[in-house]
Amino acid sequence: MPKLNEKAIVKPEPWKGFDRKDVVYFPFDSPSRIIQKTLKKSSLKEIDIGFLGRLYLLKNKAALYHSMSAPLAVLCLESLIASGAKRILLLGFCGSLHPSYKILDAVSISRALSEEGTSRHYLPQQRFFHPSPTLKNGIGDILRQASLPFLRGSVVSTDAPYRETESWLKKMQKRKIGLVDMETSAVFALAKFRRIEAAALLVVSDELWDKTWKKAFSQPELEKKIKKYFLPFINKTWAE
Repeated sequence: MPKLNEKAIVKPEPWKGFDRKDVVYFPFDSPSRIIQKTLKKSSLKEIDIGFLGRLYLLKNKAALYHSMSAPLAVLCLESLIASGAKRILLLGFCGSLHPSYKILDAVSISRALSEEGTSRHYLPQQRFFHPSPTLKNGIGDILRQASLPFLRGSVVSTDAPYRETESWLKKMQKRKIGLVDMETSAVFALAKFRRIEAAALLVVSDELWDKTWKKAFSQPELEKKIKKYFLPFINKTWAE
């Protein structure tokens, strides 16, 4: 692992013409691609970044779309940070590891446990990462003003969703980790390392807590949840 203050040989290249301080990051979409359709309507410019996903330049922010997993997220966000990005809002999906969180619940993330392989290259001595209090509280205020209820919770980010075993589930429950995704801890670690702000709002798309896999991506209610909780942040000013 690299030393904390050791300089990297390879450095991220900034995007030419990029001048947005705020980035909304969507790792994944619904089957109907409602997020992408909304981004296309709202964007001033769409940039295809190949296997890394797509970048949409909006009026006062940028949207990173479909860069799923910690390595891809950080690879793209590093360049955006090098270009001047100061705040990252992750809007994604997660699995529930505890009955307190049901399918379609919206959860503001209070802490993230890293089980992905990216964070340790930024902060090798740390396993738990936290959002920016200012940004997290600001997102919560916006949801409350819109009368949109949400929960708070801890998430574990993993690179191996098909290795969520019963023993692993018990270990996470013992550590009071109620949710699982693939990106949040790495985004928080990157933000801390680069001294910028990050927060995450996740919607529960599946449940694992009863040792069976219950999925909701085919449910029309999920799309309704996306419309209420995610799409307003595409055009809404959520950071000062």
